[in-house]
Amino acid sequence: MMRLGEEESEILGIMFGDGSLRPTHSSLKIEVSGHKIDDRDYLLNHVAPLFNRAFKLDMKPYYRRRENAMVIYAYSKRVGLLLHEWGMPIGSKMRAVLLPRVQVEEVPFIRGLFDTDGCIYRKYGPYAQLQFKSSSPELMEYVRKLLARLGFRPTMVIKDETRFKFYICRQREIARFMHLIRPANIKHLRRYEAIMAR
Repeated sequence: MMRLGEEESEILGIMFGDGSLRPTHSSLKIEVSGHKIDDRDYLLNHVAPLFNRAFKLDMKPYYRRRENAMVIYAYSKRVGLLLHEWGMPIGSKMRAVLLPRVQVEEVPFIRGLFDTDGCIYRKYGPYAQLQFKSSSPELMEYVRKLLARLGFRPTMVIKDETRFKFYICRQREIARFMHLIRPANIKHLRRYEAIMAR
């Protein structure tokens, strides 16, 4: 089975989180979406350069009017089909089985997914809680196993109204996660620092 490098693994994690592949008349539109304030720096200064280094792809920003969302996007049938080959569905991800069809580098893949579909927040007082959440139960079980292999002890995957999720609750493990996984989305780092400052 093919093994992705670090940058490609992170990109696949990002795509499984807030990415999409959409067919057009003659190409594939590759998009990564986020909040136009909270995620702007991450999308423009981390994700776009990552795609450029890995694929020589120039991701352009688009800000949705009357919404708090932004998207970076590019058109490329070549790159889109490659991402699809790696496991990224074309069209809606809601009913798709989200699983890599290639071997990934664990740490960057987890980073890409956490930066887009994860969160860290104050549980109470100075205690943090870290959460992964997705519409894909298969993806949550897969990532949970990756983290367990790295020595973490995440909770079991549970279902809420619309999605599947699990947590890392132990404070030492959260500190180790931040050190080992090294999230690239500044909003996560700021939230963690604010919790620790209390």
